[in-house]
Amino acid sequence: MIRANTALLMTVFLAGCSSSGGTNPVLSAVWEQVKPGSRAAAAELAAEQAARTPIVLTFELIQDTGLAIIRARVGDDTKGVLLFARSLNDDYVTYASQLQQTLTLRGSLITASRGIDTDLLALRSDIDDPVAVLTMPKDWPSNISRDYHMPGDGPSGIVYSVTCQLEAGSAYELALLDKVFETQIMQYMCDGDDVSFINTHLVDATGQILQSSQWLGPRQGSIEIDVLEPFTYD
Repeated sequence: MIRANTALLMTVFLAGCSSSGGTNPVLSAVWEQVKPGSRAAAAELAAEQAARTPIVLTFELIQDTGLAIIRARVGDDTKGVLLFARSLNDDYVTYASQLQQTLTLRGSLITASRGIDTDLLALRSDIDDPVAVLTMPKDWPSNISRDYHMPGDGPSGIVYSVTCQLEAGSAYELALLDKVFETQIMQYMCDGDDVSFINTHLVDATGQILQSSQWLGPRQGSIEIDVLEPFTYD
């Protein structure tokens, strides 16, 4: 649930948190790719966060904010950066970091990104895509199709169309923040239009995806996200 009156306060407060108790600056790999003019702001933010007293991020602290929150990691980063739900368009929720890098999710499926290397402009997927629509693991479809829209020459950009085959994996005990969750590994092996990649999702018994690695394009590669507090319509 989004509470606009606390969003700004908690964004400032939680941006310095990490599950390991250390400071949580925006990862350096992303700094090198943010839009022009933002790098000085990133360096200033990192110095400010480094001077703060470390805070251990817990699920109780997350829930106390009343905000929908995800955490994203790119490359070799192990701490990640927090993104907070900022806007809603039908069932598409856009999350933003302090540097205004954004990820738009439908359910747990990343459908657009901004400010992280090459933007993902849009993602079209099947209506029953279990990453986008809460689906119990036993009911995940064996195959799905997706179209990834990327910037390119001309107004239509470049579209990568893929077909993804499901590979249901074993049970996995996921340690996330201060809790341990029983999940199942679910993977989609995707091929098409000269690209091939694997998206991996850790799913609980209800179908909620708690952690995943998702492909954002041939240049960006994959980004990992933790769904710390999913958006709800309550």
